[in-house]
Amino acid sequence: MKNKIKRIFKDDLIRHAVIVFLGTGLVGVFNLLYHLVTVRLLTPGDYGTFNALVSFVMFTSMAISPLGTTLTRFFTEYIAKGDLVTLFFTFKKIIKRLIIIAFAIGGLFFVISPLLAGFLKTSTLYVFVCGGIIVVSLFSIPLISLFQSFQKFIIYSFLGIVSSIGKLIFGTLFMLLGIKVLGGLSGFLVGPIVIVLVALLFIPNILRKEMGHIDKSVSLKVNLLPIYKYFFPVGVIMVSFTFLTTIDVILVKHFFSSLDAGYYSIAQMVGKIALFLPSALAIVILPKSTQAYITEGSSIKLLTKSLFLAGICCFTFTLVSFLFPNFLLTVLAGKINPVSRELVGLFALAMSFYALTWIVINYLLAIHNLKFTIPLLVIAIFEAIAIYNCHPRLTMVVYVLLIFGIISLFSSLLVVKVSQKKKKGYNESKLI
Repeated sequence: MKNKIKRIFKDDLIRHAVIVFLGTGLVGVFNLLYHLVTVRLLTPGDYGTFNALVSFVMFTSMAISPLGTTLTRFFTEYIAKGDLVTLFFTFKKIIKRLIIIAFAIGGLFFVISPLLAGFLKTSTLYVFVCGGIIVVSLFSIPLISLFQSFQKFIIYSFLGIVSSIGKLIFGTLFMLLGIKVLGGLSGFLVGPIVIVLVALLFIPNILRKEMGHIDKSVSLKVNLLPIYKYFFPVGVIMVSFTFLTTIDVILVKHFFSSLDAGYYSIAQMVGKIALFLPSALAIVILPKSTQAYITEGSSIKLLTKSLFLAGICCFTFTLVSFLFPNFLLTVLAGKINPVSRELVGLFALAMSFYALTWIVINYLLAIHNLKFTIPLLVIAIFEAIAIYNCHPRLTMVVYVLLIFGIISLFSSLLVVKVSQKKKKGYNESKLI
């Protein structure tokens, strides 16, 4: 048994996944504590507003968050090829471009905040702060991607931990001071600032150890066109996936009362743990599958192993959610209501399928297969249409999520299967 355990942890995928899992687990604990604090310090109506705004930030930030996946993909490729000079100057040029984009996003939110506030039935100031969160988060993206690409998963995890601690401390403090919803949002503003400040402490060491031989005084012109071409389909994929997993909260906030939206948000907060449980595997599989793809190694085993481990995590939590909903709601939300109790198990089941889909998506992105872009977009659009036109009660909204989660998973696996068949046929033709 001891030897088997040693062999398991010698596996890079498992070892790095455990590191990221422990790191993201601690991040999850601090984020959960933050949600528990907001549930207790905010009224159900205020919490519904807060959760809708957070979901709005998650959705709108997808316009720029594909940059993280894109940079990880290309940084890993440069590292696999030993082209660290291109990596250094690409990183430098990306930072300069982000400064320009940050000003553009800030100006856009200044103009459209009143319109968005009217749709969400909330304050213009809250929406403008959401824009600030997105702008600040921009600069944490290339830093995190750099550590992920070098597979420095300990540092990667540490950044997430200190960020979530900062969010918890400052957000709780502001809410206790009576700022309420704005105080809750402030925690999300502090988090990325902490990431940037702490990451800058590790960057010099990375430059010295990994890229110490590079002459930084010599300027190298890098072509960002391949990154842009990859960025846009990745953006569509990530926006579509975020749409699939968050649009329900926004539509529920729009169509139902503040109290019902609050109950729905509480059930969603608990059930969505199933989506986040295997997220470490998605983080690890991206650079590892990219490296295997670039060096012409086998990457399908990484996907199979990841899905197996993720399935165990997700469906175990789903079973607990169905069997002990009162316990979970008491521990995680501090309060029980019949609406949340009815929804929490179904939420966990639906999110389990989305969690598995997310792992498959990261695998496809790693092997540069973007054929799932349009199908996922179509699935997301049809889910939104289904919820918009079929919401007689909250339970029906969750059933729609479940149906489209199953469709998403099997559609993504179909793309993988077709890709493998084509690769096999190509290899056989080369042999002939």
